[in-house]
Amino acid sequence: MKRAGLGDWISDRLLSIAENLNRETPTNIDETEDPFLDERLTPDGLPTEPVEFTATDPHSGDTKSGTINLFLPPGEKKGTRRAISEIGQWLNYVTGGRFLTMAADLSGSINVEKSHFFGHYDPVHNPGGTRLKAPIQEAVNASTIIGLVNQSASADPSVHSGLWGLSGTYGAFTPLMYTPARVFSQQNQDSPFRLGVLTILAGHSGPETAADARTHFGIFAPQVWTLFPRGQVINLYFWDYNDVAPGYFAAVSKAARTPEVGIITIHVARPDILVADRNRFADTDLKAAAKGIYLIRDFDPDLPAMGTVWVQGASSTVNLVSILDKLATEGINVRVAAVISPELFADQSEQYQQHIYPHAARYDRWLSVP
Repeated sequence: MKRAGLGDWISDRLLSIAENLNRETPTNIDETEDPFLDERLTPDGLPTEPVEFTATDPHSGDTKSGTINLFLPPGEKKGTRRAISEIGQWLNYVTGGRFLTMAADLSGSINVEKSHFFGHYDPVHNPGGTRLKAPIQEAVNASTIIGLVNQSASADPSVHSGLWGLSGTYGAFTPLMYTPARVFSQQNQDSPFRLGVLTILAGHSGPETAADARTHFGIFAPQVWTLFPRGQVINLYFWDYNDVAPGYFAAVSKAARTPEVGIITIHVARPDILVADRNRFADTDLKAAAKGIYLIRDFDPDLPAMGTVWVQGASSTVNLVSILDKLATEGINVRVAAVISPELFADQSEQYQQHIYPHAARYDRWLSVP
């Protein structure tokens, strides 16, 4: 560098190379669009009937056909975790394979395995795969997905043309994913570029997992997912199969259109339960979970009001729903509200919020949580 003019020559040469690089690198995606803005990935755009699909691998030309069931009829015995594969398939069907998962040996158990049409990703033999192989290493798996979702092929910094992804494990072990997710959240807050969204699946969460020993008892541990600045994360606590799709895609719709939201966390329990008959509920809307909180039971206007029961979690809600008739028989005039997501509820109209959570309800309430 001490030779006369060498430094200038090197810098000029590097700039010349950069200026002459071919920037039109071919891809098999549209770099100008964000596929997660598709209206089919909103609660209103969700099909309530089974969807027969055929997916095509863009690399091999192979096809796969099947059925996606985002909703099920009342009385069918399937728990919330069974719906995870359906929302994963719907994401990959709509976006053309842009939703990846990484969950080690729990991929089947927490029900993300069937989110994929063409199996494991391999850069040479199966580039169309969307499932990433991994050992049991929660922090590393979450970090890997984070590294993928923060990349974009778009030349426009306001458009994310890339991937979204999910990493999951037992709810009790998700704190191992918290630190990389927290750093990603900070990156998302400061980045001038539009990043993708990380989904954390706290599977087998709640007291229902105690059969696996107290090490797997996911009650307190998953609360780390509330430890983010307000507006940076959306937590979803599902109890009924038919809550999963509308609740999750309400979060997807919000995150895809709100740069501050970088993380969606899904909390589901293991047991299979009967799909609820919503005709018995005060709010009969099949997609009520998209509102964040909805009424299972309202006050009887002919009796003195006795407060509101705010219920969250699988077994706690199922058990409460099972005694609704008994409450009526004994004249216990309480409202019952299912709390799916405080973050989604905060996005509802002031009128709806006041209807569900009037000022008086703050001083006359019962809580029922796992």
